[in-house]
Amino acid sequence: DLVVLPITIRNNDQNEKEIKLHSSADLMSDGFLHAARWFRDAENIWNIYRTEKNKNYSVENYLNWQNKLTEQNFDAPYLVLYNSSGVNASSTIIEREKLDIRFIVDHKTYTFFTNDLKEAFYLTGIFNSSIPNKMMKDFQSRGLWGTRDVHKKILDIYFPKFDETNELHLTLAELSKTAHEKAEKYTIENSPQNELSATRLGRYRLEIKKHLHKEMTEIDVLVRKVIV
Repeated sequence: DLVVLPITIRNNDQNEKEIKLHSSADLMSDGFLHAARWFRDAENIWNIYRTEKNKNYSVENYLNWQNKLTEQNFDAPYLVLYNSSGVNASSTIIEREKLDIRFIVDHKTYTFFTNDLKEAFYLTGIFNSSIPNKMMKDFQSRGLWGTRDVHKKILDIYFPKFDETNELHLTLAELSKTAHEKAEKYTIENSPQNELSATRLGRYRLEIKKHLHKEMTEIDVLVRKVIV
């Protein structure tokens, strides 16, 4: 599903893309009449039901909680994403040039913006490896069904910053790229027939991991060397 946000994206004086947040009044002044009406209704509903704790926040400022919307980097061509919730991290790469629409990172997702595609593949190789995911289990939160919530716990596992002169890093990045390409081909040829619920999505991920068993085994060997 697509989401419409009360924002515009323009270049600033440094020729960097900048996100500007708008109220319904701003949108009306700029001639976005239908959007202005919709967000005015949203503002009215927010003003009625917002809690005492949030009484000083407008709806657009609440959308931009801690500036996590407006501070997203639209100039970086590559985004490394991984999940906040779940037993293990699942990481992927967004390449902006391959999308017809603006991509904005939502909540429950951690992201790293980079100009280096090899660095992006290096990081996803580490995050998707079983090595750091097993190592963080001792300090993950636990529920009735065991460990849960990745959050920043996987970042507590030390791994070095990507070094383009390091052959081990480059080999890991290349193998991660191969796994991405193989996974993409699999998803195209085995596209889900029904909407992916949380349960179906989990099963689908397991299918993809099984399909990538050879590559992931080799990635684990490299990641162990990188981390240790």
